[in-house]
Amino acid sequence: MKYLQIIWIALFIFTGCQNNDLGEQFECNTPVHFTNTKKYKDVLGKFKISIPKYWKTQLYYDEFQSDLYSADTTKQLSETYLIDITWHQGELNFNEEFETNISKDLKNKGLLKQVKSGFIKFKKHDSYYNLSTGKSSDLAYHYLQVYLKYKPDEYYTFTSKIYGDKLIDERVCASISIFNNIKFIK
Repeated sequence: MKYLQIIWIALFIFTGCQNNDLGEQFECNTPVHFTNTKKYKDVLGKFKISIPKYWKTQLYYDEFQSDLYSADTTKQLSETYLIDITWHQGELNFNEEFETNISKDLKNKGLLKQVKSGFIKFKKHDSYYNLSTGKSSDLAYHYLQVYLKYKPDEYYTFTSKIYGDKLIDERVCASISIFNNIKFIK
């Protein structure tokens, strides 16, 4: 009887406490490591993140958001990806209306078709992700979005635009790897 209880507890620990990680949603089994990186801090001091030094990186802010845009401009657009990390001042509610608004927004942003989406825990916070596909200037592209609820009146968005039709999974996983190295500043 005691062994049965131990087995149930072990099963609960290994299944009930799993982190529903973003990388798992896209089967990113091999972590991507970048060398020769530079640590960037957003203008409002909300987060820090390491980005390869040779990428072109820009910062933007206003009183309600703080953004970091970055891309490897040494490669052709169809071989690279663009990332955008933004802290937002405002409330984020995950509900049916939220999902409906995301779907409408995707359709309005260049006729994107949603491929995969779901609610997860990312960086131990309630989050929502979606991956969509579309065309821009005759190039196929994939659009990954992650919404992370940080505090009742603060949230983050992580996006990656992946152009072309080759090595999509690898570039999605590389984007997720960059997102994973964010450090929130309290």
